[in-house]
Amino acid sequence: TTANTFRKQFIFGGGLFYKINDGDYFSLNVNGKLQTDIFPINTITENKNQDVVNNVVTYSDNEGKKDFVNSSLNYNKKINSLDAQIFSGLQYSNFDQTSWSQVQNNFNETEFELAQIRDQRFKVNVFSGRIDIEKKFKNEMKFEVGGLYSAADSKSDFDIFYYETNTNEVSHYDFKEENLAGYSQLSGKIKKIDFSVGVRVENTNVNGKFKTDLLPLIDKNYTNFFPKAQFTFPIDSTKNISINYAKSISRPNYSSLSQGATYINPYFLYARNINLDPTFTNEIASTFQYHDKSVKLSYYQNKNPVYSSFIYDEDDNIMTFKEINLDKESGLSLDFELPFTYKFWTTTNSVIFILEKIEDSSAVFLSSKPYIYYYSNNEFKFPKDYTFVVGWWGATKQNKGVFERSANFIMDMSLSKKITNWNITLNFNDIFRNTIYKEQFTINEVSSKSRYLVDAHEISIAIRYSFGKVKETEFNEKSINENENRIR
Repeated sequence: TTANTFRKQFIFGGGLFYKINDGDYFSLNVNGKLQTDIFPINTITENKNQDVVNNVVTYSDNEGKKDFVNSSLNYNKKINSLDAQIFSGLQYSNFDQTSWSQVQNNFNETEFELAQIRDQRFKVNVFSGRIDIEKKFKNEMKFEVGGLYSAADSKSDFDIFYYETNTNEVSHYDFKEENLAGYSQLSGKIKKIDFSVGVRVENTNVNGKFKTDLLPLIDKNYTNFFPKAQFTFPIDSTKNISINYAKSISRPNYSSLSQGATYINPYFLYARNINLDPTFTNEIASTFQYHDKSVKLSYYQNKNPVYSSFIYDEDDNIMTFKEINLDKESGLSLDFELPFTYKFWTTTNSVIFILEKIEDSSAVFLSSKPYIYYYSNNEFKFPKDYTFVVGWWGATKQNKGVFERSANFIMDMSLSKKITNWNITLNFNDIFRNTIYKEQFTINEVSSKSRYLVDAHEISIAIRYSFGKVKETEFNEKSINENENRIR
């Protein structure tokens, strides 16, 4: 399978900040991205079902668009007499995605015949509002309390025309989600120990329904508590040890909870999953800090982790690749952060030793072994305002229990030159064309060995001109919707 994307993007944004007085301000921000895609998908398939063998060439012409617009409004009020401040904000986001496909197949070197026309649309609107109150005390204590409300309303529609039967399949799916959260945090210092403890309570109401059904397919209402705590113990002026614990939740993107699907060949679909559940994480960690260098040991447990897997329909002989919830996941990591500067060289380095274990009742357990993730970024300042940057990252072979993944290594470079008011930068990404992923697993009695080659090699040039020194400016903005990344 090959997929080549030709993409145009228009990215825009603007903001207004009005400072009423010291501590009181009003801000408005609007940003977005408008995107169009042409992405033909071509596939060569050998399908063997018992004694029947078919060799198929599939051409799929695809066009689509993704439009995202986001706006937020902030107001902050400082109450000097109480040494407190109140923050309030509203946010509205819209994501609109359309996809049109025309598919044709050639079976066993005969001739191409039209198979399907797929017309799909996904749209989500998300409204959020929050209010936070912060109170400081004379003994360096700070108490924070707040509330957040968010409501998402999405529509997922598709219309498929089958040439062979001259019929249409039409489906409309509506999804609604409401989140109401209250949270508080107390932070400060007791003797020499810095601390922060807090709790968050969330109530979630989810409803998903096909328009042709009388009853909803998804109807959930649940409440969860998320405690967190952090303590920092100083050893001296250059060293300290911190311990922290947190329970958190990670919800799928709204588009992942729709009914969209991409046709690959007559036997294979990429699809989304309207039945995905959120992932709950418990993590405890301890960090030793020495100047700007640190060592961190952490352990986490995930309930309902999300991974991609295959589902096979034996009656229709169709394989569907989509995200699913597995039973559980746990991991132990040792993280070394080692930045330093020597003359004209500044470098940031990370080396992480990781042991992860994924388990599921429907999967075959392969093996769980430690692996290493590494990252390095190096900046060199040369005379005459030349700057050279080289960076690399990668990982050794990963054995995660259910999944086995290959090692990878990626290197990027850039060179910049400042000429009076001009700054010219030349970037090289993935210079060795080495973005290759291999994966192996067995879930739901389907055994998979896959190899993905991504052409991430990129050469780009950026030119910037400065008209002079900019006067001192001030702009304050606080995020309203903490789950904004779900609107994709």
